[in-house]
Amino acid sequence: MIFASGNVFKRAIRAHAVKHRCEVKFAKNNPNRVRAVCKAPNCKWFVFASWLDDKKTFKVKSMSDEEHTCAMSFKNSFVNSKMMAEKYVNQFRANPDWNFEGMNQQLRTDTNVDASLWQYYRARRKAKVMIEGTIREQYSKLWEYCGELKKMNPGSIVKMLYVCLEALKCGWKAGCRPIVGLDGCFIKGHHRGQLLTAIGVDPNNQMYPIAYALVKSECGETWRWFLELLGQDLGINHSHGISWVTDKQKGLIDAIAELFPESEHRHCVKHLHNNFTVQHKGLMLKQLMWAAAKSTTSQSFEQQMNVIRGENQAAYQWLTEKDPTNWTRAHMKEFPKCDMLCNNMCEAFNSAIVQARDKPVITLMEMVRNYLMSRMAKKREELKKWNHPIGPKMMRYLEKVKLASSCCNPRFCGGKSYQVRCFDSEQYVVDLETHTCACRKWQLIGISCMHAFSCINLMNLDVYDFVHPFYKKEAYLAAYSPIIHGINGPNMWAKTKNRPV
Repeated sequence: MIFASGNVFKRAIRAHAVKHRCEVKFAKNNPNRVRAVCKAPNCKWFVFASWLDDKKTFKVKSMSDEEHTCAMSFKNSFVNSKMMAEKYVNQFRANPDWNFEGMNQQLRTDTNVDASLWQYYRARRKAKVMIEGTIREQYSKLWEYCGELKKMNPGSIVKMLYVCLEALKCGWKAGCRPIVGLDGCFIKGHHRGQLLTAIGVDPNNQMYPIAYALVKSECGETWRWFLELLGQDLGINHSHGISWVTDKQKGLIDAIAELFPESEHRHCVKHLHNNFTVQHKGLMLKQLMWAAAKSTTSQSFEQQMNVIRGENQAAYQWLTEKDPTNWTRAHMKEFPKCDMLCNNMCEAFNSAIVQARDKPVITLMEMVRNYLMSRMAKKREELKKWNHPIGPKMMRYLEKVKLASSCCNPRFCGGKSYQVRCFDSEQYVVDLETHTCACRKWQLIGISCMHAFSCINLMNLDVYDFVHPFYKKEAYLAAYSPIIHGINGPNMWAKTKNRPV
């Protein structure tokens, strides 16, 4: 028998020992010759191999005539974490969450040997390195990865670990509303950091990722750097035409105030409530605070605040210290056509990429890009199933409005104006020409409120004619028609002369 090298011969010996369930050791082991013998004292099995004279072939020179005479062993030193990683690397690749019980059952079937929990952990770590490469290897290829990403997606902005793909940038400009959520999430791998994200809202009221960046920490400096690049990519020349939704982080608040002084800045009410409950607990106060946040007119907001004052003076004082333009619908600007109070879009994106957040840098960035690429393609296919001019989620909202409009009694005033009285004695003026209602819900969202719907129904008009273009099928197509192109593997990346990271 001949082998390409001594290492290949030793691998064959290890495989033999595992297959026949016997303990074998290398009595002689050097670059030129290898002798393997059975560990059992009464077993005479052995094999000896060395290089031929040409030093190009490793050949078996002698071996025992008899097979193993020892009893089968249920322990084998060759069944170690390295062997497990090499043997089951494809299983770990197909299922990164393959657990200890699953691997141990497979190992027992293949070798009749049990692994320890620590062997499993070491095997999984080594298999991960075999699949993804080491941390150092991934950082050394960052420049090549960025170059390939820009080559295959022309127009994309890739500045070190900031990525704004051309397809997402163009899609947001063409089909999404001028509102962006900002958030950061922890990276849980060997090199800890933060992934900063900018997430828009698509015409079906779902998240629309725009840009992301990997940074060492979430602070004012990194947010300023991220927002400067984002502002350039999205062409935000006049900051009064954009709205931001964020958590109440001082560094981020200051960065937005500095770079986009005229923009609307909403604070996530969920996080505001978390701070509120530190001093003011109870379900009653929670409900009253949310009622104030959801009020759409200044009058209803003041009424809710008075109720809070009557319930708890300290809670009222705490809320009055907060700028109402940051957390109440009554003080929101109407141009974004979005009444969002929470930063749920960012939370949804963070949850979608949770499996990537403990991976090495290039694997992480690729998992995020692959998710976005597949999502864009999936949304284009979903559009073919739309049965109405607006998306399924907005259709469900419109059905709720239709049901609620049954308690409204509209009266025609003249022109396109109507007076609507509700069963709860509230009364509002609706104008179908200017698409306005005194309750302001229509102006805030861009889809008719129940008062406006009752007027549209009274006149037998098409309700879709009164839906803002931001929600139409054409806007959805404009948002998702750009394609995120795939990229080649590392072996095809152009080499750069840049110093490795």
